[in-house]
Order: sequence, then C-alpha cells, then structure tokens
Amino acid sequence: MKNLAKFLLFVLLVSVGISALYDYRLKHGGLDLPSTRTPEKYTLASSPNVDPKQVASLEALNRERRALVSSVIPSVVAVKTSKKILIPRERGLDLFEFFYGNQRQFRNPNDQALVQNSLGSGVIVTNEGHIITNNHVVDQVDEIEVQLSDGRTKKARLVGADSQVDLAVLKIDDPGVKPLKLADSDTVQAGDFVLAIGNPFGFEETVTDGIISSKMRPNRTDAFGDLLQTNAAINPGNSGGPLINLRGEVVGINTAIISRSGGSQGIGFAIPSTESRHVHCSLARIPLRLRA
Repeated sequence: MKNLAKFLLFVLLVSVGISALYDYRLKHGGLDLPSTRTPEKYTLASSPNVDPKQVASLEALNRERRALVSSVIPSVVAVKTSKKILIPRERGLDLFEFFYGNQRQFRNPNDQALVQNSLGSGVIVTNEGHIITNNHVVDQVDEIEVQLSDGRTKKARLVGADSQVDLAVLKIDDPGVKPLKLADSDTVQAGDFVLAIGNPFGFEETVTDGIISSKMRPNRTDAFGDLLQTNAAINPGNSGGPLINLRGEVVGINTAIISRSGGSQGIGFAIPSTESRHVHCSLARIPLRLRA
C-alpha cells in the first residue's frame, strides 16, 4: 500500500509540473522572438480585379432588379393568425362534466386555452385594401392580422375563401395601400424570370428569384397539373405570397412545395394569377358562406 501511495503521489506531482509548464508556454509563447519587433506591413487592394466597363450590363441588371424589388415590396404583407385550442386537464370528472358528458360545446372550467399562432403571406390587389392569400393560411382561425412593409399591423377580416382552389380574400382599412396588378398568367412561359416574395419562417419581405420551371401539366390528374412550377425558393410562411414577373405584376400565388426535408428543394408551385383574379372577383361579392 505504501508503494502504491508513493506511486500515485509521484504521478500527481508530474501532472502538476506538466500542467504548470504548459500554462507558462501558453502565456509566454514557445517561440524565440526577437526582443524588438517591427510593425507588420500590409496593403489592402485598392481597386477591383474586374474592369467595371466589362460588366456594365451586369451592373445595369443589378440596378434594374433593385428597382423591381423596391417597387413591389410595399404591396406584400405578412399574414399572422391565431387560434385558441382547448387542452383538457387530467382531473377526472367534475360536476359540470357529469351532467353534460363529452359535449365539447360546453367548456369544462378545468380546460386550458392554448393559443396557436401561424404565419403566412399575402399580396394587396385593390385600392380598397383587398388582399389575396391562401385559404390554408387563414382557415378556421380566430384572429387575422397583417403586417405591412412599413411595420404597421392591421386587423384583417375574411371576405371569403375557396378551399378547393386554396385562395382567400382578406380586407384591411387603409387608404394608402399600394396594390399590384394581377397579370395574365396565360402568357407566362417556362423559362420566364420570376421573384417569390413572402414571410418564410417569419422573415418578412424575403425575396428569392428563379424561373418558371413548367407551365401546368394537363396530363396530370392531381392538383399540381393546373399550377405554375418554379424553382424560386419557397418555404413555410411563403404561402399566399406573390410570384412576380419582370414588370412587377403578380403571375401566381405561391401555395405549395414538394420536399422531403420540409424546406425548399427547388420544386414550388403557384396558383396562376388568371385563376386568382376570377376567384377574387367572385369572393369579393360573396360573404363568409364560402369559407371552408
């Protein structure tokens, strides 16, 4: 036992010595540096390697794209909804439940209300403040708010909705709104440049770009056969936001993606603006009975 104790003490002392030596070299450095050091000389590049004249067309494209984005951003809104969900407490039957059983239209006083918040996007399309979005963004919610590009929030009311087309029309009261024109999506062709603007994951006014990947597929029997396909990045929260052409017009309402991860994989779909125009015109005249 004495020999073992001496051995352990020896190991401890060696460990302490090595640690102290390491700390010393870490603080004071292990290199033999000169006693006087001259300042390090560095010179940053003063001019680009590319002659601006050689990329003048790219610079012009950049300016034009900025102008396009800045002109349409004020017409895109973030749609924020809330819905109360009753969560039953595990407390057994009380007198209230004894008389009424499981008829949930009578609220158990022991239940808790959980507020579920959701995010989506929308686009202003009339001078009166009508906003087009997806039906699944506002379906069966208790409250709808929209956030404008200047940061203001407005209460919105649901004018009407069509669950089959997955479109809904909202209305806000603001005389200063800037609507976007609904283009004729029948003239859109595969390869056309487009922008997708919306509120993915709560990041308002996110702009992504791409092209029209395909213009409808009449041979398909599912809902995707009637939609515009785009490779512009669309993520959760983009639903209801506009797909914009080079003239700043709405050619589609972003509605769905195909993804194994839940995020954008370059296969997104938008409801053609021509169909959106027809649905909006009918919903603006028909009240909430169309709501899904």
